[in-house]
Amino acid sequence: MSNLRATWQAMRPMARALAIGGIVVAVVAVAGLGFAVTRSPSGDQQEVLTADESPDGAETPMVLASGETAPPLAPEPTLAPSLDPIPSPTPAGADELLGSDGRLTVLLLGSDFRPAHPGNRTDAIMVVSVEPASGRTAAFSIPRDYENFPLPNGKKYGAKINSLYQHLLSTTKNGNAAMKRVIADAFDIEIDGLVLIGFDGVRRMIREIGGVTVNLENSYYDSHYWVNNHTQGWGLSAGKHHLNAENALIFARSRKGDSDYGRARRQQQLVMAAVSKVKAKGLTILPDLLQIAKETIRTDLPRARAAEIFDIVSRANLAKAKRVVFSPTKYTNTLGTWRYELDLPAAKRWVASNFPPVTDGATWPPAGSPAP
Repeated sequence: MSNLRATWQAMRPMARALAIGGIVVAVVAVAGLGFAVTRSPSGDQQEVLTADESPDGAETPMVLASGETAPPLAPEPTLAPSLDPIPSPTPAGADELLGSDGRLTVLLLGSDFRPAHPGNRTDAIMVVSVEPASGRTAAFSIPRDYENFPLPNGKKYGAKINSLYQHLLSTTKNGNAAMKRVIADAFDIEIDGLVLIGFDGVRRMIREIGGVTVNLENSYYDSHYWVNNHTQGWGLSAGKHHLNAENALIFARSRKGDSDYGRARRQQQLVMAAVSKVKAKGLTILPDLLQIAKETIRTDLPRARAAEIFDIVSRANLAKAKRVVFSPTKYTNTLGTWRYELDLPAAKRWVASNFPPVTDGATWPPAGSPAP
């Protein structure tokens, strides 16, 4: 921890102001890739094509063996340029970083903003929590299509949950605080910070850390995914794979090979893989992530606590992390064909059983540690 603080103190003021964003990039990794948008053969962005919509003669299915890489995707925009979340107020008596429960719990949102579809629909919604003293970690994902999500006022948000964040940005003075409150109240937890990221930032971050390694229990293949202007179809065999930035994007965005729920599980897997890679590289990687964070991350986490955030993330026990996607049928109520709402009591039971307990008698920062 002393080396972390020494590095922090040696940074110039501007670097300190940006450092928190680089740390958040390490935490969220690929969390912002929950939407399934591909590049069409003409170069225009569009929804994933179905088989009968594919252009004649353009389909070239491809399966990558371990270690192989696909041609790069064309660059795409990231967050809405006007979006600039304002800090959320800290409740009286609570720590600015850990709140009152002793855990760092962050709401991660992936924006699907692009010029043809303005606004910030959040097709990736994930909550990650780390208990600093023990390193115990838990994460859950809320599928994007769930309707009737409960609100703090006792009402329900009838539309799909992926439009809730944009709705709160438009109808409240502080959409970030409102979104955090909705999720916190629904699951009876504290949300300490919100992070919003677009897929361009994730691509750049993964490229910066040299890719990530994932291990698949089963093979995966999406015959509809457009890899580039001439190649349709992408997949991985079962086993261990090292993914470069382009393949990591496809791994997190593709959903035709299974479902939205399978995609959410892959997003969690990539988050853990990317954080593991950043942990292995240590604080020295942070300066190289600063510019990426400045351009692609929006967060209300306190910049002044950057050194402590990095230390908490470094302590996370990813190998034993508890993870779940609240998917049918265990965590849903059926409203109709392909329409679901969250079975909130079932989801809350998972959170209560799996969120990291606070270590008795532990303090943060550890006793004797100097303030950053």
